Amino acid sequence: MRSYDLTELNEMSSLSRRTISDYVARGLLMGPSHRGRGARYSQRDLDALRVIPRLRTIMKREFPTLISVRDFLAELSISDLRHLVRLNNERTFEIEVRRIRLSCQLKTFLPAVSPERLTDVLAELTPEQICGLDRGHIQIGSLLDLDALTSDSRSNGNASNSFDHSAASSGNGFTDPRYERFGNSTVQVRIDRKALENQGEKTSLSDAMRNFAEQIETLLKASG
Repeated sequence: MRSYDLTELNEMSSLSRRTISDYVARGLLMGPSHRGRGARYSQRDLDALRVIPRLRTIMKREFPTLISVRDFLAELSISDLRHLVRLNNERTFEIEVRRIRLSCQLKTFLPAVSPERLTDVLAELTPEQICGLDRGHIQIGSLLDLDALTSDSRSNGNASNSFDHSAASSGNGFTDPRYERFGNSTVQVRIDRKALENQGEKTSLSDAMRNFAEQIETLLKASG
């Protein structure tokens, strides 16, 4: 795959050398293969430089900080990034970004379901539904049968559990054995208090997920 020097990145992305270096320092780019004369940057870095300004303008609310952009870019495959670069229409770009965000969130909540199956499920949703889910205006369980998805995965031998209950609790987090409803599926309550306090930086999660966590914490406090 082709590589580029800093001058080429500057010319092809229309971003200054200083901005590119800052993005490397902040972890938004992989950075050059080596330092000094002849340093080369990857195609992924060029693609990221073309996507970053669009995330910061078209979806400023979802990506208010460079940290939020960095976290999103880290979740993208090379093919996802290339796909976003090719989208010229702003509305189409927004929908695809939201679809990718939803896919990443569902992978976390439904680890037993294959990425291919999640892609097929999201492809059946309308653009309005994709946007509504990512914005938190629509409850995910009202559109997707999460129990059926995980049941299908178990029948195919992908995993024995519907949801990931294996993450260890540490620091300011805690694990509660009680369960609450999320859409039409049951998930174990697992909340990181520190993450909630700093949720402004957790913009890679959708408003729906943050609201869900807040509601569960309120219920736990009320129940003593």
